[in-house]
Amino acid sequence: MANIHDYLYWRGDLPFSSVPLNELDGLVLTRFAYMPFEEILFGPNETVGSLCKKLKALPADKFRLDGDARFVLLLNEADRFNKLPVSDFIKHNDKDAVVQFAAITLYLPDDTLYIAYCGTDSTLVGWKEDFYMSFMEDVPAQMEALDYALKLLRKNPDKKFCLGGHSKGGNLAIYTAVNLPAEMKERLLHVSNYDGPGFPKSYIKSHDFASVLDRLYTFIPQESMIGRIHEHPEGFQVIESTENGIQQHDIYSWVIGPTLMMRLAKADDTSEITYRAIQNILTNTSPEQRKEYVDRMFDLLMSSDANSFSEVFKNLPTKIDNVFRTATSMTAADHKENTEMMTTMVRSFLDAALSYHEEKLPDFGGMLNKFTFDLPDVPVLERLKEKL
Repeated sequence: MANIHDYLYWRGDLPFSSVPLNELDGLVLTRFAYMPFEEILFGPNETVGSLCKKLKALPADKFRLDGDARFVLLLNEADRFNKLPVSDFIKHNDKDAVVQFAAITLYLPDDTLYIAYCGTDSTLVGWKEDFYMSFMEDVPAQMEALDYALKLLRKNPDKKFCLGGHSKGGNLAIYTAVNLPAEMKERLLHVSNYDGPGFPKSYIKSHDFASVLDRLYTFIPQESMIGRIHEHPEGFQVIESTENGIQQHDIYSWVIGPTLMMRLAKADDTSEITYRAIQNILTNTSPEQRKEYVDRMFDLLMSSDANSFSEVFKNLPTKIDNVFRTATSMTAADHKENTEMMTTMVRSFLDAALSYHEEKLPDFGGMLNKFTFDLPDVPVLERLKEKL
C-alpha cells in the first residue's frame, strides 16, 4: 500500500500554484521537523533542498525512523518542496527543566508561514515531559511552542500561517493556536495534529478553543494510543495504518491516496480501550501521585547515565550498580506507592476492556457469567475485579 514516500514520488513535481496545500503536504512538513538538523551546519538562506543535501550525507543511525533516510532523498528531488525557504530551526533539551522542544518554519509560495513542531524524540527527558502532561496543564514545551510562534509572527506581521505537528508536536500546535492573541488568531489558516495527544477536560473548559475550533484537524491511525490521550474537542479522523499497536504511530505506515490519507469509519477496539483506560487512570489517581511515580520511574532510568531508552539497555551491564543503588534508596513508602500505581494501571486497562466489550456485545457479561474460576458461585467479571 502507498505511503508518504509514494506521495513524494507521485506528486512531488506539482507546484503549490496548481495543487494547493493539503493534509499530505502537512504530513511531509511535520515529518521534516524531525530531521536531525543539529547534526549539520544550518546556514542563512537555507531551503528544503539545501538542507536535504546536507542530511543525505549523514549516517543512517542519525535518523530516528527507518523511513527517514529515504524520505530525505525523495524530498530533495521533489520540486514541490525543495525550493521552499526554511528558517528558525530550534532544538532545546534540558534534563533539569524537563523540556524537549524543537521546531522549524517553512515559507510557502503564497507567502504563508508553516510552523512545524517536532514531536517527542528518543530522549528520556522528552518522554518524561510527555508523562508530565498527565498532571500539568502547561508543560515547558507547550510554553516554548507558543513563545516560538509569537516571535515568528511578530517578525512577519502581515503573513498568514499554518501550524502542524506529529505526536507531541500536534499537541503543541493546537496549544499554540488556542493561546495566541486574538489578532494573531485572525491570521491562522489551519492546524494539523497527526496522532498527537488532546487536552484534559478541565483545560478545554477554561481555555478559548471555540475561537479556533473550525480550523483544528486531528488525524489518528485506527489503533491509536498516543492520540487517544485526553480529549479532542475538534474530533478526529481515523487513518488506515499497515502496522499494529504502538507501531501505527509511525507515519510511514499510514496509507495514502493521491491527495488524501485513507479514511476508516472509526477507531478499532484497541484504541477505544486505551482511551477508556487512560481516563480510568486519571480518575483514580491524583496529579501529585502521578508526578511522584513519573519522577521515581525516570530517576531509576536515568541512574544508568542514559539519555535515551536504547541507551538504558546498552548501559545497564556497566551501570547496574547505579541502578541498584537508586532502586534500594527508595523508601518503603515509595515502593508501596509504586506498587499501588502499577495495580491501578493494570486495573484501569482490564476494567476498560471489560466495560467496552460488555457494551459492544450486550450478552458478553451474561455469557461469561456462565463460567467460573475455582469458585463456582462467583461470576467471572466479579472475580476478575476482586483479583485486582
